[in-house]
Formats: sequence, structure tokens, C-alpha cells
Amino acid sequence: WARREPRQDAALLAARQRSALSSMKFVVRSGAALLGLLGVAECAAVTPIAKVLELMKEMEAKGVAEKEAEAVRFSAFDQWCSDQKRIKTEEIAEGTEKIEMLAAKIEKAAAEIASLTDRIEELDEDVGRWEKDT
Repeated sequence: WARREPRQDAALLAARQRSALSSMKFVVRSGAALLGLLGVAECAAVTPIAKVLELMKEMEAKGVAEKEAEAVRFSAFDQWCSDQKRIKTEEIAEGTEKIEMLAAKIEKAAAEIASLTDRIEELDEDVGRWEKDT
């Protein structure tokens, strides 16, 4: 699966929700128009079509509420992702800086080791000459 940016997911989710919502609105409007054509809108008794329209309105309200809840959840998730990205970027920068500092220390220590090794060799030569002289 290809990874998508959270913003792409949000755009896709929003498009799907808009599509579902407009489909529900179309069905509700179509039902209302049908009732108007049949002249049943003013009947006192609840007809099956009126019941369907009522259920569809409830379904639309539920869909809108779920959409808003999903938007809130996604917003929180998006914020968490942004925070994690910022935190991890800072940690990587700190780690890189520490690596560079430690590499410099290692280089300095290697130079000091080479210098001290040369000095030890000089002193060993001096000791060897002194032992020959005595």
C-alpha cells in the first residue's frame, strides 16, 4: 500500500462524506417531491412514505453528526502527527549534532594518541641509549 499524507486522507474522507451526504439529501428531497405529487403530505395518518421520509431525515442527521465526529477525531490525529513529526525532527537534529561532536572528540583523541605514541618511542630510544652508556 502506498502511504498517503494525513491531509490527503482528510481530503478523501471529506469527499466521501460530501458524496454520501448529498446522496442522502437527494433521496430525502425526492421523497418529499413524491409526497407533494401524490398529495399525501396533508394526510393526518402516517403513511409508509412519510415514515420513510422521517427515517431518511434521521439518517441524514446521524450522517452529519458522524461526519462532524470524524472531523474532530481526524483533527486530533492530524495534530498528534504534526507534534510527533516536530518532536522526531528535533530529536534527529540533536542526535546528528551529538554524532558530529563525538566524531570530533574521537578525532582529537586519535591525534593525541599518535602524539603520545611518538613521544613514548622517543623516550624509549633515550632509555635505550642511556642503558648502552652505562
